[in-house]
Amino acid sequence: MRNRIVVTTLLMMAMSSGALADTLKIATLAPEGSFWMEEMRGGAEAIGTRTEGRVQFRFYGGGVQGNDNQVRRKMRIGQLHGATFTANTLGEFASDTRLYALPLTFRDMDEVRFVREHMDHYLRDALESAGLVNFGIAGAGQGYLMSNDPVSSLEDLAGQKTWVQEGDEIANAAFKALGISPVSMPLTDVLTGLQTDLLDSAAVSPVGAVVLQLHTKLSYISDLPLSYVYGALVIDQRAFSRLSGADQAVVREVMESIYDKIDAESVRTNDEALKALVDKGLKLVKPDENQVPLWRERVARSNRELAQKGVVSEALLDEMLGLLENFRAGHAP
Repeated sequence: MRNRIVVTTLLMMAMSSGALADTLKIATLAPEGSFWMEEMRGGAEAIGTRTEGRVQFRFYGGGVQGNDNQVRRKMRIGQLHGATFTANTLGEFASDTRLYALPLTFRDMDEVRFVREHMDHYLRDALESAGLVNFGIAGAGQGYLMSNDPVSSLEDLAGQKTWVQEGDEIANAAFKALGISPVSMPLTDVLTGLQTDLLDSAAVSPVGAVVLQLHTKLSYISDLPLSYVYGALVIDQRAFSRLSGADQAVVREVMESIYDKIDAESVRTNDEALKALVDKGLKLVKPDENQVPLWRERVARSNRELAQKGVVSEALLDEMLGLLENFRAGHAP
C-alpha cells in the first residue's frame, strides 16, 4: 500500500512538473545562430508557454544528425520526429512537392509569388497525404550557377562538373540537357568536393553559398535565376497525433506564423547574400542573351519528359505553366 502511494505521488509530481511532456525531436541543416534556427526556437518557446509545457521541441542544428537520407531513416524508426528538408528530399515523401524546383521555370520572384498563391495548397496537401504534418513552404530565393570559370554560353557549360544534390533526378536531367556533367553528393560534402577538384561549379542559392562557405572556392556567378530554392519543416503524423487536439492546433498556429515570417524574410536575405558575394570578389557574368532561349527550351523539354515519367504531376506542370503564361501576358486571374 505504501509503495503504491509513493508511485502515485511521483507520477503526479512528474505530470505537474511537465516531465511527461511530449518532446518533438527535429533535425535541420540550419546552423545554430541562423535566422531560420532562431525563428524556429522562438516558435518552440511560444508553443511551450501556450501548452503549459506539454509540448517541447528539441532541435538538432547544423546537420549533426547526418544527411537527408540518414535523417529520413531516423524518422522511420522514431529516433527523430521531424526535420527541415529542401524540395528534393520532400519529393521522396510526395513527388509533387518538387514542382517549383523545376529549373529555369521562374524568371523572377514576382512569378514565384504569383504561382505560389494559387498552387501552394497542392504541395501541402501532398505532404499531409504522405503522413507528414507541415506548416507551409519557406522559400530561400533563386539559385544560380556558381563556378570557377565564367559561364555565359553552352560552350562554357560543356564539361562543367556541377554539384547535384544526392538523388535529385530533376537537376540531374536538366544539367545533362545543357551539356553539364552532374556530380551527385550530399549537401554537406560540396565544400570538400570543390576543395578536391571533384567539382568546379555548383547551383546554389547565394545564402546557401555563404552559409556553407562555398564562395571561398568559387569565382563567378552566372546572372540567370536557375531554380527556385525552398524547403519545409515536416513532422511525422504518428508523433504529432500523440498531442491533444488543442495542443496540435497551437503547434500549427504558431509554426505556420513562423514559416510565413521565414518565407517573407528569406528572399531579402538571399538578395543581401548575393550582394555580399559580389562584394567579396565573385564576379557576375551575363549569359549570352541569344542563347538563353535555347537554354530554356532544352530544360523545358527535360522538365516535360520528367513529368511524363511521373516525377511530378503533368497536370500540375500544365497548370503552373498556364499561370505563368497568363501572368507574363498581363492576364493573371
